[in-house]
Parts: sequence; C-alpha cells; structure tokens
Amino acid sequence: MNFVLFNLFFLFSETVVPVENSIDNIPEFVLFLGRFHPLILHLPIGGLLLVFYFDVIGRIRKKHTDTLVKTGLGFSAIFACLACILGYFLSLEGGYEVQTTNIHMWTGIGTSGLIILLYILKKQERYKKLFFFLFVTSIILIGITGHYGSVLTHGDSFITQYSPLRVKKEKPQVIDSLRYFSDVVHPILDAKCIQCHNATKQKGELSLISEATILEGGENGRALQSGKALNSRIIKRILLPLEDEKHMPPEGKNQITSDEIWLLKHWIDNGADFNKKALAYHKNDTLTGLLQNYLKKDTKITSEASVNALNDVIEVGFLVNRIVADQPYLRVKYVKDSITEDAVTELKEIADQLVELDLNNTLLTDDMTKGLRHLKKIKKLRLDNTKISDATIKYLEDLEDLEVLNIYNTSVGNKGIASLIEKINLTDIYVWNTKVDESFTKELMRSNQTIIHNGVFEGFTEIMPLKPPKLITEQTIFSDSLIVAFDEQIFKATIRYTLDGTDPDSTSVKYTKPIKIADFTKLKAKMYKENWLPSPVLERDFFKIKHEVKNFDIVHRPSERYPGAGKIFDFIEGSLLFSDGKWTGYEGENLITTINFDEPRSIENVSISCLQDSGSWILFPKMIEVYVRNENTSFKKISTSNYNVTNAKEAIEIKKKHFTLNVPKTDAKYIKVVVHNLKKLPSWHQGAGKASWLFVDEILIW
Repeated sequence: MNFVLFNLFFLFSETVVPVENSIDNIPEFVLFLGRFHPLILHLPIGGLLLVFYFDVIGRIRKKHTDTLVKTGLGFSAIFACLACILGYFLSLEGGYEVQTTNIHMWTGIGTSGLIILLYILKKQERYKKLFFFLFVTSIILIGITGHYGSVLTHGDSFITQYSPLRVKKEKPQVIDSLRYFSDVVHPILDAKCIQCHNATKQKGELSLISEATILEGGENGRALQSGKALNSRIIKRILLPLEDEKHMPPEGKNQITSDEIWLLKHWIDNGADFNKKALAYHKNDTLTGLLQNYLKKDTKITSEASVNALNDVIEVGFLVNRIVADQPYLRVKYVKDSITEDAVTELKEIADQLVELDLNNTLLTDDMTKGLRHLKKIKKLRLDNTKISDATIKYLEDLEDLEVLNIYNTSVGNKGIASLIEKINLTDIYVWNTKVDESFTKELMRSNQTIIHNGVFEGFTEIMPLKPPKLITEQTIFSDSLIVAFDEQIFKATIRYTLDGTDPDSTSVKYTKPIKIADFTKLKAKMYKENWLPSPVLERDFFKIKHEVKNFDIVHRPSERYPGAGKIFDFIEGSLLFSDGKWTGYEGENLITTINFDEPRSIENVSISCLQDSGSWILFPKMIEVYVRNENTSFKKISTSNYNVTNAKEAIEIKKKHFTLNVPKTDAKYIKVVVHNLKKLPSWHQGAGKASWLFVDEILIW
C-alpha cells in the first residue's frame, strides 16, 4: 500500500505543471508511457465495479467476503493511481481543452483517493456504514471522470449523438436544397474528423466544428486553401499513406471514403464557400450522384410506374427520366412547343412516382393547371416563364411535399405567395421578375423558414442554367461541304464550340459566324452568359458521305408500326421522338442488311444511328458487326463493336447515338451490316423478359 500512497503523493505534487507545456521539452519516453493511459484506465474501473458487486451481494446474503473486497480494492487503487500518472503524461502532448482536462484529471485523482480510503476503511468495522456511502460515491465519481474522458477524446456530443431525445436536423428531400458545407461537408467532418478536432480536443490546435475555427486553422497554419484542394493541409493529411503518423483520420479510426474525398476536394476547388448550395457550381454526373446520399430517404415503398402510364405521358409531350437508376422516382419535363390542360392532367397517372416537374417556357396558363393538385409527391416544381398567376397557386396548396418552387417571370403576386407559404413548408421559392414585392418577401421571411429569392444573385441561377445552343442547320449528312449556323437567341450570351470531340469550356473558340465543315466532324458547343450557369453541352456529328446506297437486301423487315427499310439509307435523320416517321423499328429482331455496289468501293468507316428510349422499351444494340466480300469470295468479318446495353444508369436517358466502326481500308462490292437487338428487356426494366425494340434511322458508309 506504500506504493499506492507514493503514487498519490506524486500526482498531487505534479499536477501543478501546466497542461499546455511545450511538447518539445518533454522526454519522448514520458510521452510513450502516456499512450498507455487508455489501456490501464479500464483495469481500476472494471475492478472497482466487480468489488462493488461482491460487496452488495455479501451484504444481501450476509456472507461477508472481506478478503475478496480488500484484495479487489487494493488492485483497483494501484491501477487507478497508475492510470492517473499515465493520464497526466498523455495530457502533456497538448491538443486538449484545458478546463475539461483539469476536470477529468481532478475527478480521476479524487476517485483514486476514494479507492485508497475505502481500502483503509475496510479494515475498520466501525466505519461499515460510511464505507458503503463512500463506495457508492466512488462509483458516481468514476462515472463523472469517464464522461469527461469521453468528452476529451470524442467531443462533447459523443454520448448524445444518437440519443432518441436529441433534436435531429432534417435532411433536405431535394438535391437543389442541399447546402454544400452544412448538409454535405460538415457531416463528413463530423463523422470522421471532429472526434479529434473539436472544442475540447484539438489535435494540432485545430478545430473543425465551425466556419470560424476551420478558417482559423491550427498550429501548422490554415487547414484549407480556397480553390486549391491539393495544397490544403486537410486534404494532404487525408491522402497520406494509412501507416503515416500524420494521416487523417489515424489508423484504426473510421476512414474517409473515396466519394467523401471527392466531395471535399470539389468543395475546396470551387471556393470552399460556407453558404452556397451544392448545385451553385456547374453540375456534373459525379456530383449529382454523390449528393443523393445526403438527401432524406423516403421510407415508404413506392411501386414502379406502369409502362402504359409512362407511354401515355411521353405521347402527350413529356420527357421522362429516372432520378436514380434503381428507384421508381421520376424527373419529368415538357418538351413540345405548346402545352394543353389534358397534358397536365395526364401526369396524374404517374403521381406516385413524380418528384420533379419542369413546365418552364411552355405557355402554361391558369386554365391548364388544375391537374397539378394531384401530384402529392412532387418536391421540385418549375413554372417559370409561363403565363400563370395567383389562380394557379391555389392548386399547389395541398402539395405538402413540395420544397422548391420556381415562378420566375410569371404574374404571381403577394397574395398568392403568402397563401402558399401559410399552407406548406417550402424551403426555397424563386420570385424574381414577378408581381411579388421585395419588401413583402422580407416581411414574410421574418415569420417563416422559407427562403424567398428575389434576384438572380440570390441563387436564382442555381436552378436556372442556360439552355444548350440551338442549331439552325438541321442537316447532318453531306457529300461535299456544309455550312453550320447557330441560332443566337439569347441576348448577350456567348457560344463556345469545339470541332475535335472535346468538351468546350469558357476558353474555347467563340462562335461569331457560320462554320464550314468539309469532313467528318464532331461538333460540341455550350452557351455562356454572365451570372448564369453554363448550358449543357450540345453534341452533333456531321458525316461526309462518299457512297450513296441504292441497292440493298434486308433479312427482317421492320415492324408494320414503324415501316420503311429504305429510311436507313435516305440521309434523313430522326429526332428524339421515335414516332416522328423517320425511324425504322424492329421488335425482338436483328437488323441484317447487305449493300450491293455496282463495283468495288473503298470504305474506311461504317456508322449506324440508333435511338434509346427505355421508357418506350427501345434500347441501343448490344453488338454491331460489319462483313465484306467481292465477286467469287465469301463474307469476311472486318469490324465488331460491343455495347453494354444492360447498364441501367446509362439506359434511363432518351438519346441518339452514332455507332461508328473504323474498319481497315478495304475495297468491297458487298457490305453486310448486322445490328444485334438485345431481344429481351433486362431484369432492371419494368418490362423485364419481354421483347425489346431496336430503332435505326441511318446506316452511313464512307
């Protein structure tokens, strides 16, 4: 017991040393011993609780186990003192909040002192009642000590983080509502970094709990450099090898995933803004996909929309896409020139799946919008650039899930907005260029949580990117040369383009006059305008054709619903609408055609233009083969192209694609092209197992 008393004396004499002593002045062996504190501290805790159990059982059964209790208390006292000493050594490393550290240290010392006192009192029978009272006190004190220890190592919210009583912040339900820092970046830091970098534990004097502390940095300077992720210390530490002692988080802790690293880097590279929304930056597929993980998940099971319902909606002019490939939720946009009341009413058939609806620039009027009241699951609604007024707003008042509403450039006024906000909890509403007064919106926001955006600089462009450039030139196939011109329909907008297949950016060639094309060309263009997001990329292939096909044989005739085998050689391309009369359709069959030239022709490329519209059961071909032969020879395969047509994520978008096969320069009189239909729809499709459609509008030889 003399050893225990010596340790206790050591503690009381040494604790006057400041916790924030410079680590450079402390022997490494002392720091090494301090790392054993977490290992040793569990011994006195376990020992004390076990001895308390035996003491209580002995009192109940009136079979006293004095020897066992004395021995247990001696064991607990020795290791309690040792844990205090090692804990003090560990505190010398720094990085811990001083006040919390002192509370943890003194309650630990108090617990050790109580255990020693219990050991002494156990020998005195007359202190039996006092002994039990002090024993209970020591159990309470060790709990307090442990609590402050957890605060030091894991942060002050460690215990309450998953408490059912804790008020939890609701996740947004639509991607446009996500704030990049508070809804995405901070949860990553909170889960992986803040245990070691919080108000009470600050490794490297760095706290990551708020904007102010992150910008303040730590003992090594700033944690991040805006616009330069790879130069930021926080990213550098994350990317270090796991075994490196400076790697964050330390080995053994929950590590940051590659997706989380991508988001952190993207946030920093785009300015590390603490207030902007995630989609204030240029959208891309990676960002949009990763942000889905930070949205509130719908726990209700929603069934797939029926194929008939989807076809009906598409037929009246809507473009339908899944938001996530393996989920039933839909994003719908009207794409025809003018809309009707019947078209809006048709959406009722997919009301359970429809969560994002875009009716902007559709000449929509109040008389056409009654059908909107059926869309109970809608979360994001665009009615901007239409002819609606307050009369339409009344149809939205029961849409309880609606979060984001854009009514830019409409006739909606103060009365309509006030009525809507009173009925439903919108997160964002865009009212720029309406009859809503700015002073009125400020008054509304004082008493409501809805953010009302009254100008382009308040986030309006976050949901209003420019539309892609529009080509005046519709022809894409030519024999000599072609002049390509853009429709410059947006005032003060700039068109940037490339002709080499690369994506254009703000430094690409500026469109100032029509472009002359004299060879095969892949044109890509984007629209730019100050204070607006850039448009999506317009992509168009232009083909210079050497050989016109006049004679051909075909094995399987197209479906009677989409007839006309000659369309595949008429140099007239189809649109994204499969029923425009320019496509040939094959239900469950391959397209096999043999082209007959009068004499051998030199060929280097074969291109097949196909359509994908999975909602209408139309998929790209799974494989294309090209064969050639001359007189008195047999067919020889010279090129093959395979395509993963079963990729659900790729198949949800309606699009055209030119499958171009480069072949060894060959002279041939006969060319056979085999375009393979998938035959049966894949397992992820709502019509799985049924016949798939193959749509082709052109086969080009050059």
